Amino acid sequence: MKKIWLMLVFLIQMATPFASQQTVICTMQGLKDKLLFPLPQKTAKLPQIDFPYPIETTIFVMREKNLLLVAMDQDEKSRLRLFISAQAANNKKNSEYKGQFMVDWGGNQLQLDNGLISCRLE
Repeated sequence: MKKIWLMLVFLIQMATPFASQQTVICTMQGLKDKLLFPLPQKTAKLPQIDFPYPIETTIFVMREKNLLLVAMDQDEKSRLRLFISAQAANNKKNSEYKGQFMVDWGGNQLQLDNGLISCRLE
C-alpha cells in the first residue's frame, strides 16, 4: 500500500507543472493573426515569442495588474520589434489585459503598426 501511495504522490507532482502552464493570447486591433507565448514559470524568465523575425524578449513583467513586454531584433539589438503595455480589466472572472501595442513587421525598412491590444491567459 505504501508503494502505491508513493507512486501516486510522485505522479501527481510530475503532472502539476504541465497542468499549470498558461499561455498568453493577444489579439491586436486591425490584425488577424494572434500573438501567443507561454507564460514563464519563474519571475526572472523571459518568454520565447514566435514572430516573423528572430526576436529576443528583453523585458517581461506581468504583475500588479500590469503587462509589459519589450522584444528587440535578435541581430540588430537596437531595433525594437514588439512592445506591449496593458492593464488588467476589472472583470475578475477571466484574466484579461487591455492596452496598446507597437510592432515592426519590416525587413530592412521600418514597417510600423500600432493600436489597441487585448491579452488573456488560458
